[in-house]
Amino acid sequence: MNSLKQLIPLILIIVAGCGPVSYKPGDKLTQKEQEDFKWKIIHYVGRSPDGLTVQERFYPQYDSHYLDQQALHSLDAWYEKNGTVYFMVSRRAPSLFEKRVATGGLVKFDADQNIEYYEEQFRTWKMVPDTLQKRSMFLFDLMVKGKPLESYQTLNSNGIEYIEFPDERTFFDIKERTWKTR
Repeated sequence: MNSLKQLIPLILIIVAGCGPVSYKPGDKLTQKEQEDFKWKIIHYVGRSPDGLTVQERFYPQYDSHYLDQQALHSLDAWYEKNGTVYFMVSRRAPSLFEKRVATGGLVKFDADQNIEYYEEQFRTWKMVPDTLQKRSMFLFDLMVKGKPLESYQTLNSNGIEYIEFPDERTFFDIKERTWKTR
């Protein structure tokens, strides 16, 4: 009986350590690190001025535009595993009612912290914030765990809105780091 009493605290510590993984950016990054991360990806995930090529997005004369875009985006989830950073950002979407849209993806950095790989894996439909938070975090968790997301694309989701892109016409071009249509 005494040995069982001694094992209980050890068991509780082990079980507590097996809790859910936190995807909250604030649990791993300072506010400055979060803003720095958003700046690194905003030229891809943010809206570009009309008519710009992918290369022109990085011209210094557009920095003020991308600073405005950065301020409009919220870093909602962040997780690093084996040198890959999984992220999810959201922004307000045009709508008569308050709605948001989220984008989930992954990025890898080289030794100098430059992006060497960037991919957006999903962009959600416009949703009211509470619904977006639940559905997008569900998708983010699947993405981090390497599970397929196809069941949540519009064609396969039985009328429940999760993923707007990719779909049967729209895909993410990894080489150019932008969404394209077929």
